[in-house]
Parts: sequence; C-alpha cells; structure tokens
Amino acid sequence: MMKYGVIFDCDGTLVDSLGNAYESFNYALDKIGEGPRTPEEIKRFFGTSAERILIQLLQDEKKGVKAFSIYLEHQEEIAGQTKLHAGIRDLLDLLKEKQIPMGLVTGRHAKDLEIVLRPHQLADYFVTLITDDQLTKSKPAPEGILIASKQMGLSPTNTFYVGDSTFDLKAAHAAGSVPIAAFWDMFVDAHEMKLENPRYIAQSPNEVWNYFIQQFPNYTSGA
Repeated sequence: MMKYGVIFDCDGTLVDSLGNAYESFNYALDKIGEGPRTPEEIKRFFGTSAERILIQLLQDEKKGVKAFSIYLEHQEEIAGQTKLHAGIRDLLDLLKEKQIPMGLVTGRHAKDLEIVLRPHQLADYFVTLITDDQLTKSKPAPEGILIASKQMGLSPTNTFYVGDSTFDLKAAHAAGSVPIAAFWDMFVDAHEMKLENPRYIAQSPNEVWNYFIQQFPNYTSGA
C-alpha cells in the first residue's frame, strides 16, 4: 500500500512565534548598536535561519554571528511566551493516532528550533526535523522537503507541505509535494500566498486533515 505523510513549517504554522521572533531580532540588533528593523524588512529574508538573516541584514558576517548569539539568548528568555496556534495540538495528535508520519522543515537553525519546540514537547511528533543549517540551499529551494520525504520513507508527491509563507509554497511546488497554505497566523499575507497557487487553503489546522483524506482517498490508517 502507498504511504502518505505531512510535513510542516514551524513559525507561523505550528507556533505563534513571529511576533516574538521580530522582538528577538530587534533586541539583538539593539545590543550590538544597530537600529531596529521593521517586520517587513526582516520577513523578506524568511526561509533561511536567523543567523543568515542577521548576516544579510547587517551585511557583516562577524556582526551577524554575534547578533545571532544574542538573539538565541533572548529567544530562551521568552520561550515560555510562545504559544501553539489553536488547533495544532489536536491536528498533531490526530495524525499520530492515524499513524500518518510527520516531518518538519523549517528556516530555523537547529539551536533556534530546539528552543521554540521544547516548551511544547513537539519534537517527538516528527520522524525528522530539518533545519536551515543542515541545508546547502534555503527555502524556497526544495532541498529540505526532499530530504525530509526521503527520511520519512515517502515520495514527495505523497506528502503535504503545510506553511504560512510564499517560500513554503514555492518549496512545496519545486519538491513535488502538495502545497497547503496555512492562513491562521496574523502575519500571513493572503494575497501573496494565493498568487503561489496552493493546492488547498486551510483557514484552521483541522482543515488540513479534511484535505488530506480528500487528496489521498486511498489512505488507510497505518498503511
């Protein structure tokens, strides 16, 4: 029997973390004597790790690496404030119950990801966690999804990739995965997302399961 799976983005998809991330970016920038950046200035680099974002923002690798260290410290301090999006725990529990393998492909650095997942004990849901520092090419390149699919024992065409940014949808298309636009985060740019032609638009996490059984009607629990 064919196997199917779901791969998730992290920030803005699983966790309501983007506001806290912007806070940590500007905290780090302030500590090294730089002025703040707007969410728009920061978000245009999303798809890659905070370390790489800071290097690009500052156009200085040494200062960017220093700022990233401060960013991580601040993320640790506020980790308890970061909440899961409503309905995410229920979706993950349902997929686990149905024995649907799950993966995570994120622009976060591995150190960064551990900080945000730890308070919610999310890591154990996933067969694989692919972070930006493990990749040669960041999203929207498909590398992360392709690696995750392989580690899950699946063809990319038999996976959903659920994300809240245009980078996520572009990566899903490039990998051959089914692109699901997650519209439940407050920072989602719905207009830009729709231009990327997602297969499905999910207004809430519970819709992902409905789309899963619609897309893969031959799904059998534990297949």
